[in-house]
This record gives sequence, structure tokens and C-alpha cells, in this order.
Amino acid sequence: MSKIRVCLLVDTVAYDAGTERQVAETAKRLNPDRFAVHVCCLEASPQLDSLAGCAQVAVFPLPRLHSPNGLRQLLRFRDYLQQHQVDIVHTFMVNTSIFGVVAGRLAGCRTIITCRLNTGYWYTPFYLALFRFLNRFTTRIMVNSEGAREIVCAAEKLPLGKVDVIYQGVDMEAYAAQRGDPRVCESLGLPSQAKVVGMVANFRPVKDHALFLQAARLVAQAVPEAAFLLVGRGPLRDELQRLAGQLGLAGKVFFSDGRGQVVDHLARMSVGCLSSHSEGFANAILEYMAAGLPVVATDVGGNAEAIEEGVTGYLVRERTAEAFAAPIIRLLSDENLRRAMGRRGFERCAERFEIHKTIPLLEDYYVRLAGASEGDQGRKPSPRGR
Repeated sequence: MSKIRVCLLVDTVAYDAGTERQVAETAKRLNPDRFAVHVCCLEASPQLDSLAGCAQVAVFPLPRLHSPNGLRQLLRFRDYLQQHQVDIVHTFMVNTSIFGVVAGRLAGCRTIITCRLNTGYWYTPFYLALFRFLNRFTTRIMVNSEGAREIVCAAEKLPLGKVDVIYQGVDMEAYAAQRGDPRVCESLGLPSQAKVVGMVANFRPVKDHALFLQAARLVAQAVPEAAFLLVGRGPLRDELQRLAGQLGLAGKVFFSDGRGQVVDHLARMSVGCLSSHSEGFANAILEYMAAGLPVVATDVGGNAEAIEEGVTGYLVRERTAEAFAAPIIRLLSDENLRRAMGRRGFERCAERFEIHKTIPLLEDYYVRLAGASEGDQGRKPSPRGR
């Protein structure tokens, strides 16, 4: 039986962020006996080079999609797909979805999958019109939660039958609490006795770190030994530091600033938080659960599909500092509750979202799509993992 040739197409894998990690882990873990894997990016990076041992890698440099160079790179990618006889093109981000659908169709690829890994905060009238057009030439659309599926179908006017839910997974061993290096958080100046409330998210408006910090002010008043750790990077970093000072949190809020790995910071946290405006199915929540942390997150997108309300954490439905602070205070004030929720979150993650269980679901999905494209076009694939 010949291998299925799969091309994972993503803007970049250079950053330590959810989608980039997901693509890299997928490339490493797809069964080499069943799949010939390609990873293609729009920019070069050492992280991409490091995948050369498990996949064929290629770069199509593209600072701007709508440019003469954009057309050149699109034609180069078309030629690459034809040369390697790629069966499935799987795109993960907005730019690569546009790039991949056009090039894949020009190359005659049998199957083209595009992803929607959030709940469409990036939608504009232009992008909505463009994606509704491109969807005519897309075989399937993959989302990572039922919440994302509903929003995508409504916004892009898609039939439910064309959109498939496949949850991403987490390497639970990699995020186990004992894997963290405690010296990393010590170097940040975190007090040794502090109860640390953390948030792992790059500093972008959609993550709404301001809400987290406003809640932190109330938490600090109720639990004086609390400290707050922001793990990430991005353009809002200095603005958030200024806000922390304005809220009277100087000496209470700490930034990772690229030091250490996520697991090093998780090992020091008591509660993991996410205050986003929009999420598909947050990698950060899975990482918190894998580290045995209770989770407090806004009730957006697929967060309710990961968190079991009142069992593994709390979903915040009202976007106010008071509503977000209340469950954090409850958890910091009751160590037995905090530990029990963390344990149940770990068990739920191991049962449903461990990467060794989710990757085979993705593999089966590829196999069904490849089979349908070879002669069973009338049968729609019915993905598992819901």
C-alpha cells in the first residue's frame, strides 16, 4: 500500500504558539509507515529546519500575499505539489488557506483541507467574501471545536456536513508538573511562597490580558500572597506592564519575557487562566490540565468543551473583573478544592485529549479523505473525536 502524501501548510512554525506547536507535533507524530509528510511555510526558521528528520520541508517566502512575489511563490508551490504528487494539502492559517487552496487546485490535488482554529475574530467583510468563494474549491473544512463549527458555518454560510470537528491533543508527559525547572521562575523574582495565578497567551488584543489584570487587582486584595505570571510575548507587552502599575500591581505581576519553556512556568502556578475574547479550542487550557491545574477561562468558543464547569474549573460568562476574579479567589482560598479540580482536569485530559489518542483520529481522517478522493466522492467522511 502506497503512503498518503500530506502537505501541512502554515505561515510559520517559528513561534512558541498554539497552532505552530500543533503543526510541528503533527509532523513528528504522523505514522511514517502510512504517510509521507511535507511541512511548507511562508518563512524560514530553525524550527522548520528541525523538522527535516521527520518530514520534507520547504519555504515559499511571502511577506505579502497580494504582490508580484505572491504570484511567483504560488506558482512555485503549485509546482512543488505536482513534483511530489501530494494527495492532501492541509492549511492552518488565514494566509496559507488562501495560498493553499489556489495552488492546490492549480496543481490538481485531490484533497484540500482548510482549518478554522478560532471563532472568527479576524473576519472582515473582505475575508468573509473571499473564504465563501474559496470554500467552493475546498474539499473539507476542519475546526477544533463544536463552538467553532457553529460560528464558521453561520459566518461562511456552510452546510454543517462540510465542516469536521477534530480536537487537537497535548503531550501530557511534556507538561507534567515535575518536568518544569523551578529556577526559571526564581529568576523572574517570583516570591517563593506566592500563590501564582498564571496565563499562557501571547500579548495580542484577542487574549484580553487587560481583563486578567483587572481581575488580578481584586484577587490581590482578597489573597495578599497571590502573584500573577504572564507567559508569552507580543506587541502589547509594555502596555500591559504600564496597566499593571496603574492598577497598583507593581511587584505583583511578572512577565516571562521569553525565559524558559511553558512547562517551567506551569510548574509554579496554582491556577491557570484564559481571558480571551475568542478561542477555537485553546492549547493553553489543555496544557493547564496536563499540568494538573484548575482552569478559569471565559466561556467562548470551545472552552466549554475542554473545561467541565465546577469539576475541572470555571467558565466565566460575564466579562467583568469581578466575575473573573471570583472563582480565582475561591480556588486560592480552598487548597483541597484547588487540588481536586486539578486532579480531575488531569484525568479528563488524559482520557480525551492526550496526543497519542488524538493523532490516530487525524490519521484516520486523512485515510478516509484519501479514499473518498480516489473513487468514493459521494460518501462524506464522518470524523471522530467529538
